[in-house]
Amino acid sequence: MWCIGKLTKEYRERMYDLLDIYARPYQENEPVVCVDEKSKQLLEQPRTPIPASPGKPMKEDYEYKRAGTRNIFMAIEPKGGRRQVVVTARRTKGDFVKFVSHLAKKVYGGAHKIHLVLDNLNTHFCSSFEEVLGIKRATQLLERVEFLVEYGGN
Repeated sequence: MWCIGKLTKEYRERMYDLLDIYARPYQENEPVVCVDEKSKQLLEQPRTPIPASPGKPMKEDYEYKRAGTRNIFMAIEPKGGRRQVVVTARRTKGDFVKFVSHLAKKVYGGAHKIHLVLDNLNTHFCSSFEEVLGIKRATQLLERVEFLVEYGGN
């Protein structure tokens, strides 16, 4: 999500870089993939709903019981027509690294370079990969990944 603060020189440069990437013709070996995550609350119904019947909709109580949270990772490749969704118990550096590794190895295993469009969340940096995988394995994985970070500077 773009959070427009001040239109600084850095903001404009990043925005134009992203627009240039989006304007490129589709290249299967260099996909542009938008990645984001969202924490969602899980809810339970404390009372059993009354099922629908002919001419009558299902009836359910407005009360709910909180049943924890889950994180949803989503990767969308608009020009390639692909999307990947992975649900995790949490949103940690390790979870993010595992998701990007899955994209690089399984989903885009044949790609030469994967351009990932991300927001500037604290886990979306090379250092996360180095902490989780170690420098050698992180370097091997990231040789094929380019981070394009949206800028929401204030």
